[in-house]
Amino acid sequence: MTPTKLQLLKTGAVLFLLVAMAQAVSDEGQSDQNATDVNGWTQFHQDLQNTGYSSSSAPRTNATLWVSEDLGFQPGSSVAVADGKVFVNGVDKIVVFDEFTGAVLWTAPFKKNADVCCSWFTPAYSDGKIYFSGMNTTCLSSEDGSEIWSYPHPSERGAVDGSPAVVDGKVIASDWDGHHYVCLDELTGEEIWSFEVEGDAQSTPAVSDGRVVFGAWEWGLGGAIYCIDLETGQAIWKTDVENSPAGSAAIEGGVVYMATYNFDGDGNLFALSLDDGSVLWSEVITPTDSTPTLADGRVCVCGGCEGFSDSVTYCFNATDGDLIWSTDPDEVIGDWRCSVAYADGLVFVGKPDFDDFGGTVALDAETGDLVWSHPGGGSSPAVSDGIVFSVGSGRVWAFGEIEAEDETGT
Repeated sequence: MTPTKLQLLKTGAVLFLLVAMAQAVSDEGQSDQNATDVNGWTQFHQDLQNTGYSSSSAPRTNATLWVSEDLGFQPGSSVAVADGKVFVNGVDKIVVFDEFTGAVLWTAPFKKNADVCCSWFTPAYSDGKIYFSGMNTTCLSSEDGSEIWSYPHPSERGAVDGSPAVVDGKVIASDWDGHHYVCLDELTGEEIWSFEVEGDAQSTPAVSDGRVVFGAWEWGLGGAIYCIDLETGQAIWKTDVENSPAGSAAIEGGVVYMATYNFDGDGNLFALSLDDGSVLWSEVITPTDSTPTLADGRVCVCGGCEGFSDSVTYCFNATDGDLIWSTDPDEVIGDWRCSVAYADGLVFVGKPDFDDFGGTVALDAETGDLVWSHPGGGSSPAVSDGIVFSVGSGRVWAFGEIEAEDETGT
């Protein structure tokens, strides 16, 4: 029987609908993948190289999406963002929020390092799990906070500031004045290797090309920057520096960028060869623990300790160290505990409030000009899905706007 025009139209409509539905599912899956792979901020300073760079969009105003209650979050710490959740260091607990609403999803207590006043570590996310170091290095389910494993440091010393890095089935963590960086099995927490440094192990490891870079410092006595083999834990090179490499390194294009803290004057920003640790260039900056941020051939870093040294944010040419711009010290933008974040042509940094933070600032990455500021947050911002997250005054601040649904619900 010859099909009628009506039957042909119905058949065509059904086929069109099926194709459209299939494409929608594909697009949704691709969108979810992009949101996770591209826009996430899964560990301290975004990625394994500690670049502080996000390809997410970023807000052009200081609009506040949500603000948490004052739960005593640690000044100096950053956050991890993955799978629609924000993971935060609550001094003696991990607190997890819904990324878009700020609703608390779960809280997990842990034993903090009681030997020090504070530790501004950032949780690290990988494959449905969260890793962090207090007195132990611990792995939790990101879904409900249940403990999967906990590794007690043999030195019986806790971590300070340094966050774990998760790579190739390994978790690399530290024990600060226990003087060790350790590599653990991601699934079991069993030790794979341990590396002892001369001084305190405070860095979040930076990983690139099968190499791990971190620092060790001694109070007022300088320290060293180390590069070791990821698989074996054996030293590849060590570069001694005059001042304290108390923060973390960032790596890009075979170059290691790391800053130092000077307790008696200015610090330095170094560019080192990842191959052999030789100094390519160095520039004088205010003393800092800040991890450099790498974007578009530039290096951004901030420093200064309020009451002791100027608070300044800098932008250098990554190739030769030439200064591109810096903020006016009178503006008080930057802090020794703050690491800058970059996204969508903007640099996000904090304003200090002595032992806390007193605001978040967005600067034009090309010129250093002020784009917006807000008196909330300020501690090592993170950017994901068009939102800037930062800790300050015991709260988590989320800056950005989510577009409202129209009347059709789209």
